[in-house]
Amino acid sequence: MLDLDGTVLPENNRPTDRVVRAIVGASKKIPVALASGRVQDDVCHFARLFGLTGPQISDNGATMMDPLTGRAINRHVLDSDVAKQVVSELRGSSSRVLVCDAGRFIDNPDDIKDWQITIVMAKFSNEAEARSWVDRFPAESVSTYATVDNLGEWYIDCTAAGIDKATGARDFAEAVGVDVSELMVVGDGWNDVPMFEVAGTGIAMEGAPVEVQNIATAMTAGIDDDGAGLAIEKYVLGR
Repeated sequence: MLDLDGTVLPENNRPTDRVVRAIVGASKKIPVALASGRVQDDVCHFARLFGLTGPQISDNGATMMDPLTGRAINRHVLDSDVAKQVVSELRGSSSRVLVCDAGRFIDNPDDIKDWQITIVMAKFSNEAEARSWVDRFPAESVSTYATVDNLGEWYIDCTAAGIDKATGARDFAEAVGVDVSELMVVGDGWNDVPMFEVAGTGIAMEGAPVEVQNIATAMTAGIDDDGAGLAIEKYVLGR
């Protein structure tokens, strides 16, 4: 399982040829999934770019989808009343609030119709402001993570209580018929910590937060030096 921003995708959203070749090569040997805080359509787009046909994970672990059809295999949805509270509070403080509602990406909360929300994303001006929101919502209702995208912009991601990339890892492992402890994961952010905690092998990108490095089984180079590709070559392709 591979995180996207800062792991596979650099600032220009164009993975290098080496990373593409490594992912394509790995997918010919074992199931490979992207695991991202990005929404369903984004993850499907990059999965198809890499030629991945198996289940993929979006919405910070809340959605597993088929990249060929773009349809969700399963979703972990926020309680509608909780989602309305989260959106309302964030609209007053964030410069931008985005949601995924019944699989649709919505960049204006006024356009939410179904309130079948898997993730609420709110943009903040800096790390300190984003991280100050991590504990604002009750943990029994909402899982909240501070994240930074490949442009260096800070967000918080809100999903249903207990839903995170560990959920995505478990869903993916079950779908492909392996134990979650057999997974290898590669990531670089705080929201990757849960999947590192459940996977048997966790490869942290150079520059990853200390929380990720402390639970990683190995380190690899950073995004500018094809770290994800190097990790796949070493641990999957045996090069």
